[in-house]
Amino acid sequence: MSLCLPTYVVIDASTSMKPHEGVLNATLARLHYNLATNPRVSEFAQVCVVAFSTDVHVVIPMSDMEQVPAMPEVICGGRTEYGKTFDRVRECIEQDVSNLRMQGLDVLRPTIFFLTDGGPTDARWQDAFRQLVDRDWPRHPHVIAYGFGGAKRDVLEQVATKALFIADGSDTESALSAAITGLLNTLIASSKTGQMQIATDVRGFQYVEVAQEYVD
Repeated sequence: MSLCLPTYVVIDASTSMKPHEGVLNATLARLHYNLATNPRVSEFAQVCVVAFSTDVHVVIPMSDMEQVPAMPEVICGGRTEYGKTFDRVRECIEQDVSNLRMQGLDVLRPTIFFLTDGGPTDARWQDAFRQLVDRDWPRHPHVIAYGFGGAKRDVLEQVATKALFIADGSDTESALSAAITGLLNTLIASSKTGQMQIATDVRGFQYVEVAQEYVD
C-alpha cells in the first residue's frame, strides 16, 4: 500500500498581502511546478491549497499536483479570519482522508502549513482551532506555522503544534518565497523517509521548537 501525506498549504490572502499579490502567485506557481515535476513527492504529498481572508477559498482541492495543469490565481483582500479557516480545513480533512483511503492509500496524519503576515481579526478563532487539533478526533493534523510581516509570535505559538518559523525582519516577499522553499524541502525529505522530516533551516526565519502538546 502506498503512503500518502495529506498536505494543506493554508496561506493568508488578506488586504495586507495585496501589495505582494504578484509574488504570492509566482511563489505558488513555483510550488506547483516543483511538485508537479517531482512525481515521487507529488504522489506522496497530496496537496490542497487554501487561501483565506474574510472568506476561505479552496484554490486547489486535495490533488496529486502532477495532475493539476496550473495553479489558479489568488486575489488578495479582506480580513484575516482564522476561525473560519480552521473550520473549513477541518471539513476538508474529514472528506479528503476518506477519499484517499478509498483510493487504497495508507494515509499519514494530515499536515497543515500555515503561512500568515498578520494576526487574526476574529475574536473567537481559538474555538475553531481547538476542534481542529482535538486529539480525540482521529484525523487531527500537525500544524507547521510560518509568520512574517505583521504576524505575532505569541499568536502563532498557539497555532503551531509541530514547528514554528518566525521571520527575522526580512521583507514579506523574501520571507514568503523562503517559507515555500522550506515547505518544499520538508515534503521532499518526508517523501524519502515516509514520515515527517521538517526542514528547520529556512533562510530569514528563526526556527522555534514546539513542545509536543498534542499526541500523534
